[in-house]
Amino acid sequence: MRGPLRLALVNDYEVVVAGLTRMLAPYAAQVRVVEIAANIPVSDHADLVLFDTFAQSMDNVRVEDVAPAGIPVVAYTWQNEPDVQKRALAWGAVACLSKTLSAARLVAALEDIRRGGSPDPGHTAAPSVDAAAPEETRDWPGRSEGLTERESEVMALLAAGHSNQEIAELLHVSINSVKTYLRHAYRKAEVNRRSQAVLWALDKGFTPDVLHRRVRGR
Repeated sequence: MRGPLRLALVNDYEVVVAGLTRMLAPYAAQVRVVEIAANIPVSDHADLVLFDTFAQSMDNVRVEDVAPAGIPVVAYTWQNEPDVQKRALAWGAVACLSKTLSAARLVAALEDIRRGGSPDPGHTAAPSVDAAAPEETRDWPGRSEGLTERESEVMALLAAGHSNQEIAELLHVSINSVKTYLRHAYRKAEVNRRSQAVLWALDKGFTPDVLHRRVRGR
């Protein structure tokens, strides 16, 4: 009988992977987080890699930059457009799972994938991204300042120097949605101009991290 699934978590931000680690901790008998990485590919001792797309896009990062050949990668995203699963598979992921999943359903989906099957359709990108998994189980830059995850994603891309149009293309949302997210984020950050927003974001930890750590004892 195989032991718990060995899972590596990948994202540009340590706070994001730390939040995912906490979210999965109660399910250690089924899934063990053995490695977390930001901007560095994981090693080859995990069974699966969960790639959180916060402030990233499958359009501007290669699957081989996430994990070595032979280690299946699962995309983890709140994007809900109809072709998200198709794009994830074309990119090189073996599946695309929704951030709207509870921790229990996420674990079940990962176990399905490990067994070589397809996750239940309810485990793929869900029709509503607002019915998200409990926020206390996840984390992201800007959360403590009141920004939603999507507002924070937009602010992170803004801080990285992207235009509104580029942000819309990277996140596969409309330009009007980007403007709405920025308007809400500006209000919460108490800024009025783009330059002020960039400085605020950098001060609040929106600079991508470089991290590579094996989880002790795993």
